Amino acid sequence: MKILITGATGFVGKTLIPYLFEKGITDICLLVRNEKKANHLFGNLPLKYINTQTNDWRKDIIEFNPDTVLHLATYFNTSGDPENAKKIIESNITFTTLLLEAISHTNCHHFINIGTFSEFLYGDGKYYPNNLYSASKTAVRSIIQFYQTQSDWNWINIIFYSPYGRKNDQKKVIDYMVDALDAQKPIKFSKGEQILDFIHVDDIADFFYTLFSKLKLFTELYTQLHLGTGKGYSLRELGFMIEKVSGKKMNADWGGYPYRPLDIMHAVAPISKNIELLNWKTSINLEEGLRIFLDDIKKDQ
Repeated sequence: MKILITGATGFVGKTLIPYLFEKGITDICLLVRNEKKANHLFGNLPLKYINTQTNDWRKDIIEFNPDTVLHLATYFNTSGDPENAKKIIESNITFTTLLLEAISHTNCHHFINIGTFSEFLYGDGKYYPNNLYSASKTAVRSIIQFYQTQSDWNWINIIFYSPYGRKNDQKKVIDYMVDALDAQKPIKFSKGEQILDFIHVDDIADFFYTLFSKLKLFTELYTQLHLGTGKGYSLRELGFMIEKVSGKKMNADWGGYPYRPLDIMHAVAPISKNIELLNWKTSINLEEGLRIFLDDIKKDQ
C-alpha cells in the first residue's frame, strides 16, 4: 500500500510517522513544504518526499500514484484578523483543492480527511462552526465531494476531538495549564465548565495504524468517524488532574476570562462506529496520558 501523507511535520504527524514504520507500514511519501524540517524529524527513516515549494509537486503526486491519502495538513488559528483569515483559506481551502485536483489523476482508493469537533457547536451532529478555522473545514467538504465524483476513491472523514500528549507549537488550553503550574503570576482561564474529550497523540497514531490495516472494510463512498475517548472532562477537572499528576499547584485565575459567544460547552466523541468497524478504542486514560505528557515536556527542557 502506497500512502501519501500531508502535514507530517505537525503535532500528530511527528508521532504518527515513526509509529507506522515501527508497525511495518513503510511505503510512505510525505508532501511537505519544509523538507529540512522533515529530514530533521524523520532523517533515519527511508521516506519519499514531495516538496510543495516546487512547481511540479502536483505532477510528482500523480507519478507517486498513491493508493491512500491521509490529509493532515491544516492551518489552525482562532484569531479573526485578516492575515490569519487569509492563511486559513489558503491552507484549508486552496491547498486542499490543488491536492484533490492532483489526486483525481491517480489510482487512489481512499482519501482520509480531517475535520474538527468545533464544526458542531451544539454537539448534535449538525454543522455549526464556532470559528473561521472550523468553518473552513466544513466548507471544503463540498469541494471534496466534487472531486470524489471525478475519481474512484472513497472518502473517510475523521473528526478530531482534543489532542494532547507532547509539546505543541500551537498552544492549546492544556499547554497553558501546564504553564500555570507554580507560575509566579496567575494565568487567566474561563470558569472551566466546558466538557471536552482529550485524546493522547499515541492513541491517535494507533488509530491511524488500525485504520490503514483495515481499509478493505471501507466500501461506502463516505464514512465519518469521531476520534476521541468517548469520555469528557471539564476544564476544571483537567486542571485538578494536572495538579495531582504533577504534584504542583496551578496558579489559575478561573473566571478571569469570560466565555466567548460561541464557546463549545460539551464535545465528547461518539465512538461506537470505531468499535463496530475497527474494533478499536483508546487505551490511554487521561491520568496516564498526562503523566506521559509531563514526562515528555521534562525531556524537552
